[in-house]
Amino acid sequence: MARLKPQAKIFLLIVIAVGVVFGLRTAMQHGMIPTPGIMKSVVATRVELPSQSEAQVANVKAAPYPTTAAANVAGTRMPFDIWEWNAMFALIYANGGKETTKGSLMEKYGVNLALHREDSNSQMKADLLACAKQLHDGERTCSSGAAALVVMGDGGGQWLADLNPQLKKLGPDYQAVIIGAVGRSNGEDALLGPAEWKSNPQSMKGKTIVGVIRDGDWNIALNFMGSNGLKNNPDLKTYDPDAVNWISAPDEDYIKAVTEVYIPNRCEDRKVVKDGRPTGDMKNVCPDGVVTWTPGDEQAVHGRPGTTKIVSSHEYAAQMPSVILGIKKFFSDNREETHGLLAAVFEGADQLKAFDAARRKAGEISAKVYNDQNGDYWYSYYMGMNDPKTGQPLGGSAVFNMEDNVNYFGLDGRHNNNMRATYETFGNIATQNYPDLFKDNPIPSYKEAVDTSFLFGAQALLNTGGVQGAAAEAVDYAKEAAKGTVVGHKAVYINFASGSDQPLPTSIAALNRLKDELAINSQLAIQIDGYTDDVGSDILNQPLSEKRALAVKRYFQQTAPLSFPEMRFKSVAGHGSQNPLADNGTLQGKALNRRVEITQIGGVQ
Repeated sequence: MARLKPQAKIFLLIVIAVGVVFGLRTAMQHGMIPTPGIMKSVVATRVELPSQSEAQVANVKAAPYPTTAAANVAGTRMPFDIWEWNAMFALIYANGGKETTKGSLMEKYGVNLALHREDSNSQMKADLLACAKQLHDGERTCSSGAAALVVMGDGGGQWLADLNPQLKKLGPDYQAVIIGAVGRSNGEDALLGPAEWKSNPQSMKGKTIVGVIRDGDWNIALNFMGSNGLKNNPDLKTYDPDAVNWISAPDEDYIKAVTEVYIPNRCEDRKVVKDGRPTGDMKNVCPDGVVTWTPGDEQAVHGRPGTTKIVSSHEYAAQMPSVILGIKKFFSDNREETHGLLAAVFEGADQLKAFDAARRKAGEISAKVYNDQNGDYWYSYYMGMNDPKTGQPLGGSAVFNMEDNVNYFGLDGRHNNNMRATYETFGNIATQNYPDLFKDNPIPSYKEAVDTSFLFGAQALLNTGGVQGAAAEAVDYAKEAAKGTVVGHKAVYINFASGSDQPLPTSIAALNRLKDELAINSQLAIQIDGYTDDVGSDILNQPLSEKRALAVKRYFQQTAPLSFPEMRFKSVAGHGSQNPLADNGTLQGKALNRRVEITQIGGVQ
């Protein structure tokens, strides 16, 4: 090839340069090469979110649904064991699946959460211990096991009494604590039996119930019995005609309680006792009722005609929170992620409170997490429904947002601390009935068991993000009182100074126990009736008995005003010496007649 002359070279270079410039411009125009300083347009990913026009809570803004694609979150992996339980609807929705998904609220807050369905309580405990040992050995997270569990709060003390002695062997920082509540049972956990029990709770005397002993559903029955002055026989080998008796569910399984004992009416022979002493007689004991949760309630009403829901976690609305219980060190070492975890759940709860479409999406995700049923099934049982065959109300759960947690843990100082009330009340019941189980490993104090600092961290995140939350749960007490069903009625004894309506200091503990009991049963309206013995005339005794009934009400409102609003009290009255319970001719009889009767009223669901 001949060499080009200098003029020809210059001309060729100009032609090439023009061609390059033209080619680059054409490529940029057609999107083949990005233009400096200008971002290339891409096909938009479709974001699904509820219609704001459908919002059932006006101030909650619609957030995008979580996708099904796996998220890539840099945060520490947080493995959780969970039951198949709708009270975790907000937790599951916020995560988007078993693992955190793209577009989920967990991803938004930088949380890498792994959910594992585990129905065995013993395996859940083993998983928590396995994780604690890995953390003790220097691991940041757990390759197996679980750093936290979601369990019933009313049984929290029993979980910790069993777990913490083993965890503390690794060091004090490894004990388990409760850090917040993600929701609650709202009817799906229940006592079921003959309809007579509902209209006449005293007819339960001498009857037998099957269930998982010291479980949350067992607590519902014990709560109902306590509210109606019934005795409990904790001995599973004897029969007491003056108490309610129990049959333990096979393998501590709430479904087997229904299918293997209650429906087939499986009976057993037992020794009869009276006041704790054998009488020498034998009794063939059969299950008259059952405590269970969904789908056990459905199976019970279908499998044994005449089965009725007597009382449930709908009426005892504060009894059964769905709480996060986990290794204190793990939460502390991953404090920011733990704050984010709670914030995501609470924001998810707001979405579920506000949008039915989000609840349906949560049902779809639940079916995948549990690998059971379908979205419509979990949605229906979350909402609660009337059984098409029997008309019985079945299912029912609720989610907790930030404000619900503030109220439930009494963080505002104006609500009763219902987490403490639930934890202590049912811990005491378990200890009183089975003292030998807790002799060496007593239930830890509430202060040791609960760490609310993580709730404050979540609240700060939500406030910083400008998240507008839904209002906390509220009860229409006028509506409950109008339903007229008496769920509890018993006499209580408060010591007053002679001729006075001032409770003596010795009665403060009794008043606090009563306050906690009524706060736990937070769906129910209250009626208070005061009575005296027959000393003196009713011209004096009637107003005195009314003042004493009002003094009880006043104590509740002074100590927890927002848990005992004025509309919660259907009536407060005094009746003087009317309707004596015992013979006024004896000192013992007079003491029994000086009483305050507490009636709890509402509609059973």
